[in-house]
Amino acid sequence: MGTQEIVTRCQAIFEDLNFTVARDWKNAQPGRKVIGFMPVYVPLELIHAANALPLGIMGGGDQMEVIHGDAYYQSYICRIPRSTIELGVTGRLDFVDMMLFPFVCDVIRNLSGIWKMMFPNVVSRFFDTPQNFEEKIGGEYYSHELQELREAIEQTTGNKITDDALRNSIKLYNENRKLIWGLYDARAKEPWKFPTWELYLLMRAGLQLPVEEHNQMLKDYAA
Repeated sequence: MGTQEIVTRCQAIFEDLNFTVARDWKNAQPGRKVIGFMPVYVPLELIHAANALPLGIMGGGDQMEVIHGDAYYQSYICRIPRSTIELGVTGRLDFVDMMLFPFVCDVIRNLSGIWKMMFPNVVSRFFDTPQNFEEKIGGEYYSHELQELREAIEQTTGNKITDDALRNSIKLYNENRKLIWGLYDARAKEPWKFPTWELYLLMRAGLQLPVEEHNQMLKDYAA
């Protein structure tokens, strides 16, 4: 796939507020699950190891009018949570089986509770991250949080997250990060070859594509 084809596909993914790529992935095989998450901090490896698709949601962008979202949040609140509610109320996320809300801010934390009330048939979970990095304090707390999330994902997907599957997922996502940093390093040296808007679209596409497919896309773009 050539550079222009890659960028065109990423642009289409970016503009699609119905998340067709993720819908098609789920419908391709019976029993597949999609787990939505608000970037950042969510351990995507756990989702992937359960044979589910992580779906990054960054609100509705500037192409969607927020109407219903203002009924749940004050209009001066950031557009991301308000437009995320708009996505949910308008049925654009009706195929998502579980939603994860990391502690990005107080509003996103509260959105996890709002989602539980609005969509009782969807598993909604708040994922907190430690602020203390001492091994016996923040380390043990984070380990406990990860184990609870692991169990919740297993229950939602019906798939056991084995250690071998988790190691494989970690390997794939580490490769993904390495490829991304490789692109940014190349851009620092020759910025005229790597337009910012193209790299942004590449990163956004990774929020919807399976990591294996995104890795190949990053390699093709770099080549």
